[in-house]
Amino acid sequence: MIVSILIVVAFLALYIVDPLELNTKLYKVLLLLAGLVLAAFVFFKAPQGVRLNAFFKETKIELRKVVWPTRDETVKTTGMIMVAVVIVAIFLWIVDAILTWAVQLLTN
Repeated sequence: MIVSILIVVAFLALYIVDPLELNTKLYKVLLLLAGLVLAAFVFFKAPQGVRLNAFFKETKIELRKVVWPTRDETVKTTGMIMVAVVIVAIFLWIVDAILTWAVQLLTN
């Protein structure tokens, strides 16, 4: 993993310092991308990269097991949540008005 980090740092330094005196940005960007690809390849051969790859594969398998709601269920649930939010907002508005009235009554 350290080697992949060093590769990224080296190619970033090549991009910034430009010792090859590349005239166009295109060549500099392509060189940087090649360095990033090389660093990714080295990283995925390291033990941490192998574990990360296994994690992604297991995540993909678990996502296949998820039962996603239908469009109708999603619309109904969203509607119920919106109604609940409006009801709570009205309740809090009323409580705020009562407390404001009570504080004004006490301070006057």
